[in-house]
Amino acid sequence: MSNIVAMALCRIKDNNSLEYNQDKGADKTFKLYSSMCDILCESADRFVEGEWDFEIIENDVKNYQEIFDKNFGEVYEMWDGGKNNILFLDLDTFIVNTVDVFDKLSDFQMFNYTDPKTLGGNDAKNKYGLQHQHYLNAGVRYYPKSMSKDVWELGWQYAKDWDYNIWGTEQIIFNEMMYSQDKDHNKWLTPEMNYQMMNATPELLENPNYIQQLNLWNETELNKAKIVHLHGTRGAEQTLLTQWSLWKKLTGEDFEFEHVNIVEGKVEYK
Repeated sequence: MSNIVAMALCRIKDNNSLEYNQDKGADKTFKLYSSMCDILCESADRFVEGEWDFEIIENDVKNYQEIFDKNFGEVYEMWDGGKNNILFLDLDTFIVNTVDVFDKLSDFQMFNYTDPKTLGGNDAKNKYGLQHQHYLNAGVRYYPKSMSKDVWELGWQYAKDWDYNIWGTEQIIFNEMMYSQDKDHNKWLTPEMNYQMMNATPELLENPNYIQQLNLWNETELNKAKIVHLHGTRGAEQTLLTQWSLWKKLTGEDFEFEHVNIVEGKVEYK
Protein backbone atom coordinates (compact mmCIF):
# COMPACT_ATOMS: atom_id res chain seq x y z
CA MET A 1 0.00 0.00 0.00
CA SER A 2 1.06 3.55 -0.63
CA ASN A 3 -2.24 5.45 -0.72
CA ILE A 4 -5.08 4.63 1.66
CA VAL A 5 -8.67 5.81 2.07
CA ALA A 6 -9.43 5.06 5.72
CA MET A 7 -12.61 4.99 7.80
CA ALA A 8 -13.63 3.65 11.19
CA LEU A 9 -16.67 1.42 11.71
CA CYS A 10 -16.92 0.56 15.40
CA ARG A 11 -19.63 -1.05 17.47
CA ILE A 12 -20.61 0.49 20.81
CA LYS A 13 -21.42 -2.47 23.02
CA ASP A 14 -23.83 -0.91 25.50
CA ASN A 15 -27.03 1.07 24.83
CA ASN A 16 -26.34 3.14 27.94
CA SER A 17 -23.04 4.37 26.46
CA LEU A 18 -24.64 6.03 23.43
CA GLU A 19 -24.12 9.79 23.74
CA TYR A 20 -26.02 10.34 20.48
CA ASN A 21 -28.79 8.46 18.65
CA GLN A 22 -29.92 7.08 22.00
CA ASP A 23 -33.44 6.48 20.71
CA LYS A 24 -32.09 3.92 18.22
CA GLY A 25 -30.04 1.77 20.58
CA ALA A 26 -26.61 0.29 19.93
CA ASP A 27 -27.70 -2.36 17.41
CA LYS A 28 -29.66 -0.04 15.11
CA THR A 29 -26.99 2.65 15.43
CA PHE A 30 -24.36 0.15 14.23
CA LYS A 31 -26.57 -0.82 11.28
CA LEU A 32 -26.93 2.85 10.36
CA TYR A 33 -23.20 3.53 10.50
CA SER A 34 -22.43 0.30 8.66
CA SER A 35 -24.77 1.48 5.91
CA MET A 36 -23.09 4.90 5.87
CA CYS A 37 -19.77 3.09 5.44
CA ASP A 38 -21.11 1.08 2.48
CA ILE A 39 -22.38 4.08 0.53
CA LEU A 40 -19.38 6.26 1.42
CA CYS A 41 -17.06 3.54 0.10
CA GLU A 42 -18.98 3.49 -3.16
CA SER A 43 -18.69 7.27 -3.47
CA ALA A 44 -14.94 7.00 -2.84
CA ASP A 45 -14.65 4.34 -5.55
CA ARG A 46 -16.24 6.73 -8.00
CA PHE A 47 -14.52 9.97 -7.11
CA VAL A 48 -11.12 9.47 -5.42
CA GLU A 49 -8.37 9.69 -8.03
CA GLY A 50 -5.30 7.49 -8.27
CA GLU A 51 -4.30 4.04 -7.10
CA TRP A 52 -5.30 3.40 -3.51
CA ASP A 53 -6.70 0.85 -1.05
CA PHE A 54 -9.46 0.90 1.56
CA GLU A 55 -8.68 0.39 5.24
CA ILE A 56 -11.66 0.08 7.60
CA ILE A 57 -10.82 0.28 11.31
CA GLU A 58 -13.15 -2.00 13.27
CA ASN A 59 -13.36 -2.26 17.05
CA ASP A 60 -15.91 -3.04 19.73
CA VAL A 61 -15.84 -0.11 22.14
CA LYS A 62 -17.47 1.21 25.30
CA ASN A 63 -18.27 4.70 23.97
CA TYR A 64 -17.60 7.21 21.19
CA GLN A 65 -14.47 8.59 22.84
CA GLU A 66 -12.86 5.16 22.80
CA ILE A 67 -13.40 5.10 19.03
CA PHE A 68 -11.48 8.36 18.64
CA ASP A 69 -8.77 7.28 21.09
CA LYS A 70 -8.17 3.96 19.30
CA ASN A 71 -8.34 5.59 15.87
CA PHE A 72 -5.44 7.87 16.72
CA GLY A 73 -3.12 4.94 17.30
CA GLU A 74 -4.46 2.82 14.45
CA VAL A 75 -3.99 5.59 11.88
CA TYR A 76 -0.47 6.15 13.22
CA GLU A 77 0.29 2.46 12.62
CA MET A 78 -1.30 2.69 9.17
CA TRP A 79 0.95 5.66 8.30
CA ASP A 80 3.81 3.22 9.02
CA GLY A 81 6.62 5.67 9.61
CA GLY A 82 5.83 7.66 6.48
CA LYS A 83 5.26 4.84 4.00
CA ASN A 84 1.61 5.64 3.28
CA ASN A 85 -0.55 8.64 2.42
CA ILE A 86 -3.90 8.47 4.21
CA LEU A 87 -7.16 10.23 3.47
CA PHE A 88 -9.34 9.65 6.54
CA LEU A 89 -13.10 10.13 6.22
CA ASP A 90 -15.70 10.09 8.96
CA LEU A 91 -18.63 7.85 8.02
CA ASP A 92 -21.05 10.79 7.97
CA THR A 93 -19.22 12.36 5.05
CA PHE A 94 -19.97 11.78 1.36
CA ILE A 95 -17.91 12.39 -1.77
CA VAL A 96 -19.75 14.31 -4.48
CA ASN A 97 -16.97 15.29 -6.89
CA THR A 98 -13.44 14.37 -7.93
CA VAL A 99 -10.93 14.26 -5.06
CA ASP A 100 -7.24 14.30 -6.01
CA VAL A 101 -5.03 14.60 -2.92
CA PHE A 102 -2.52 11.76 -2.90
CA ASP A 103 1.02 13.16 -3.19
CA LYS A 104 -0.50 16.61 -3.82
CA LEU A 105 -0.26 17.93 -0.23
CA SER A 106 2.86 17.82 1.91
CA ASP A 107 1.50 18.57 5.41
CA PHE A 108 -1.03 17.04 7.76
CA GLN A 109 -4.25 18.90 7.06
CA MET A 110 -7.89 19.45 7.83
CA PHE A 111 -9.88 21.64 5.48
CA ASN A 112 -12.79 23.62 6.90
CA TYR A 113 -14.22 25.11 10.06
CA THR A 114 -16.36 23.14 12.43
CA ASP A 115 -19.53 24.53 14.03
CA PRO A 116 -18.99 26.72 16.02
CA LYS A 117 -15.92 28.12 14.27
CA THR A 118 -14.11 28.91 17.54
CA LEU A 119 -13.40 26.31 20.20
CA GLY A 120 -15.90 26.91 22.99
CA GLY A 121 -18.33 25.35 25.42
CA ASN A 122 -17.29 22.37 27.49
CA ASP A 123 -14.55 21.45 25.00
CA ALA A 124 -12.78 24.73 25.81
CA LYS A 125 -12.32 23.33 29.33
CA ASN A 126 -10.16 20.47 28.02
CA LYS A 127 -7.52 19.15 30.41
CA TYR A 128 -4.70 20.28 28.11
CA GLY A 129 -5.62 23.97 28.29
CA LEU A 130 -5.64 24.19 24.47
CA GLN A 131 -7.64 26.88 22.67
CA HIS A 132 -8.26 27.52 18.96
CA GLN A 133 -9.79 30.68 17.58
CA HIS A 134 -9.95 29.17 14.09
CA TYR A 135 -11.20 25.68 14.88
CA LEU A 136 -11.25 23.21 12.01
CA ASN A 137 -13.39 20.11 11.62
CA ALA A 138 -11.73 16.68 11.87
CA GLY A 139 -14.26 14.81 9.72
CA VAL A 140 -11.86 14.84 6.74
CA ARG A 141 -8.12 14.57 7.40
CA TYR A 142 -5.10 14.02 5.18
CA TYR A 143 -1.91 12.43 6.50
CA PRO A 144 0.83 12.58 3.85
CA LYS A 145 3.88 10.35 3.74
CA SER A 146 5.93 13.53 4.07
CA MET A 147 4.25 14.49 7.35
CA SER A 148 6.80 15.42 10.01
CA LYS A 149 7.30 12.94 12.84
CA ASP A 150 7.46 15.99 15.13
CA VAL A 151 3.78 16.61 14.35
CA TRP A 152 2.93 13.07 15.37
CA GLU A 153 5.01 13.36 18.54
CA LEU A 154 3.14 16.52 19.49
CA GLY A 155 -0.16 14.71 19.01
CA TRP A 156 0.99 11.77 21.10
CA GLN A 157 1.80 14.10 24.02
CA TYR A 158 -1.95 14.66 24.35
CA ALA A 159 -3.30 11.37 22.99
CA LYS A 160 -1.47 9.33 25.62
CA ASP A 161 -3.58 11.17 28.21
CA TRP A 162 -6.91 11.14 26.37
CA ASP A 163 -9.54 13.51 27.76
CA TYR A 164 -12.66 11.33 28.12
CA ASN A 165 -14.64 14.11 29.78
CA ILE A 166 -15.33 16.17 26.65
CA TRP A 167 -16.57 15.41 23.13
CA GLY A 168 -13.95 17.11 20.96
CA THR A 169 -10.67 15.63 22.21
CA GLU A 170 -9.46 14.28 18.87
CA GLN A 171 -10.44 17.46 17.04
CA ILE A 172 -8.59 19.61 19.58
CA ILE A 173 -5.47 17.47 19.23
CA PHE A 174 -5.62 17.48 15.43
CA ASN A 175 -5.97 21.27 15.35
CA GLU A 176 -2.92 21.56 17.59
CA MET A 177 -0.96 19.23 15.30
CA MET A 178 -1.98 21.08 12.14
CA TYR A 179 -1.27 24.56 13.49
CA SER A 180 2.17 23.47 14.71
CA GLN A 181 3.12 23.40 11.01
CA ASP A 182 1.76 26.88 10.23
CA LYS A 183 -0.41 29.07 12.46
CA ASP A 184 -2.07 30.91 9.56
CA HIS A 185 -5.55 29.38 9.24
CA ASN A 186 -5.82 30.64 5.66
CA LYS A 187 -3.12 28.17 4.63
CA TRP A 188 -5.39 25.28 5.60
CA LEU A 189 -8.87 26.43 4.63
CA THR A 190 -10.05 24.52 1.57
CA PRO A 191 -13.78 24.32 2.36
CA GLU A 192 -14.78 22.36 -0.73
CA MET A 193 -12.87 19.40 0.78
CA ASN A 194 -15.14 19.30 3.84
CA TYR A 195 -18.27 21.31 3.06
CA GLN A 196 -20.35 21.41 6.26
CA MET A 197 -24.03 20.52 5.85
CA MET A 198 -25.48 20.91 9.33
CA ASN A 199 -28.98 19.46 9.83
CA ALA A 200 -29.17 18.27 6.23
CA THR A 201 -32.18 16.23 5.11
CA PRO A 202 -33.24 15.02 1.65
CA GLU A 203 -35.94 17.70 1.60
CA LEU A 204 -33.51 20.49 2.45
CA LEU A 205 -31.29 19.51 -0.48
CA GLU A 206 -34.04 21.01 -2.67
CA ASN A 207 -34.42 24.18 -0.57
CA PRO A 208 -32.52 27.12 -2.15
CA ASN A 209 -32.66 29.18 1.08
CA TYR A 210 -31.02 26.37 3.04
CA ILE A 211 -28.30 25.94 0.39
CA GLN A 212 -27.69 29.69 0.34
CA GLN A 213 -27.22 29.72 4.12
CA LEU A 214 -24.75 26.84 3.86
CA ASN A 215 -22.84 28.58 1.08
CA LEU A 216 -22.49 31.70 3.20
CA TRP A 217 -21.33 29.71 6.23
CA ASN A 218 -18.84 27.63 4.21
CA GLU A 219 -17.68 30.60 2.11
CA THR A 220 -17.95 28.47 -1.00
CA GLU A 221 -20.76 27.01 -3.08
CA LEU A 222 -22.21 23.53 -2.70
CA ASN A 223 -21.78 22.91 -6.42
CA LYS A 224 -18.01 23.33 -5.91
CA ALA A 225 -17.87 20.88 -3.01
CA LYS A 226 -15.87 17.67 -3.31
CA ILE A 227 -16.71 16.15 0.09
CA VAL A 228 -19.70 17.06 2.24
CA HIS A 229 -20.01 16.44 5.99
CA LEU A 230 -23.51 15.62 7.24
CA HIS A 231 -22.98 15.51 11.04
CA GLY A 232 -24.34 12.07 11.87
CA THR A 233 -24.33 12.64 15.61
CA ARG A 234 -27.14 15.13 15.03
CA GLY A 235 -29.28 12.34 13.57
CA ALA A 236 -27.90 9.14 12.03
CA GLU A 237 -31.07 8.19 10.14
CA GLN A 238 -31.36 11.57 8.43
CA THR A 239 -27.66 11.42 7.59
CA LEU A 240 -28.04 8.05 5.86
CA LEU A 241 -31.16 9.24 4.04
CA THR A 242 -29.26 12.32 2.85
CA GLN A 243 -26.32 10.22 1.65
CA TRP A 244 -28.80 8.00 -0.20
CA SER A 245 -30.48 11.04 -1.78
CA LEU A 246 -27.14 12.50 -2.84
CA TRP A 247 -26.17 9.16 -4.38
CA LYS A 248 -29.40 9.06 -6.35
CA LYS A 249 -28.95 12.67 -7.55
CA LEU A 250 -25.38 11.96 -8.65
CA THR A 251 -25.87 8.55 -10.26
CA GLY A 252 -29.58 8.24 -11.03
CA GLU A 253 -29.43 4.87 -9.27
CA ASP A 254 -30.91 3.41 -6.11
CA PHE A 255 -28.49 2.00 -3.54
CA GLU A 256 -29.05 -1.36 -1.89
CA PHE A 257 -27.87 -1.70 1.71
CA GLU A 258 -27.07 -4.88 3.61
CA HIS A 259 -28.60 -3.90 6.95
CA VAL A 260 -31.44 -1.51 6.07
CA ASN A 261 -33.95 -0.69 3.36
CA ILE A 262 -35.03 2.79 2.29
CA VAL A 263 -38.81 2.71 1.81
CA GLU A 264 -40.79 5.85 0.97
CA GLY A 265 -38.08 8.07 2.42
CA LYS A 266 -37.76 6.15 5.68
CA VAL A 267 -35.21 3.69 7.09
CA GLU A 268 -36.44 0.15 7.72
CA TYR A 269 -34.13 -2.22 9.58
CA LYS A 270 -33.52 -5.77 8.37
